[in-house]
Amino acid sequence: MARLLAMEDDVAKLSLAELPPSEQDKFRLLRSVAHDVINLDLCGGFLYPKQKGDSENVKFFRHLVEFQAKHGNPFILIITFNLRDTGGDDYNSFIIQTLNPLGELRISVEELIEFYTTDEVGGQPPNLRRLRFCVPTYLHHLAFKSFQVRSSGAWFYKTFYHTRLLFEPRQGKSALGLTWPPIDEFRELLRAPMIRVDLDADNEVTLEDLPAPSLT
Repeated sequence: MARLLAMEDDVAKLSLAELPPSEQDKFRLLRSVAHDVINLDLCGGFLYPKQKGDSENVKFFRHLVEFQAKHGNPFILIITFNLRDTGGDDYNSFIIQTLNPLGELRISVEELIEFYTTDEVGGQPPNLRRLRFCVPTYLHHLAFKSFQVRSSGAWFYKTFYHTRLLFEPRQGKSALGLTWPPIDEFRELLRAPMIRVDLDADNEVTLEDLPAPSLT
């Protein structure tokens, strides 16, 4: 369903023409209304960049946000990714390019850069930390003009990263535009908790908080 929502209009029209009449009606209805909750199981990873151009998932999220922005309603996005993703260098570049401008404003970012890009942090695999930063931050950047993005937290189970994000229509837009990232929103996004979910020897669920440095 989400793939249908995230299609560009011209691609959607072509896809619609290939469907039987009954399915065309369902397709039109699906794309005619806003959706309150979107649950995505993209276990193949967030990036998996191709040799040329954006990865399919990056384009998918851009089109999905554009579709929801047309309706102007708040919505919840729940996402699951597999940590077995490629593109570690792309993640690290995004982290550094995002945080370095804050350093120029005399905001301390050295500890965050080290935490999110280093190879070894006890109990937190490299791609978990990369996704923990890049997924909410990239989506915040992507939706910035239309939505304020808040995190309800994230979870780590075996090799899976799960996160839940609330997109709220941005109010009081400035005629001169907005500068990303707004420090207060960005700080709260990075403070969102990360919980490791596991099973002990008795098959009882255990929860462990996975700390991260905050933006001061």
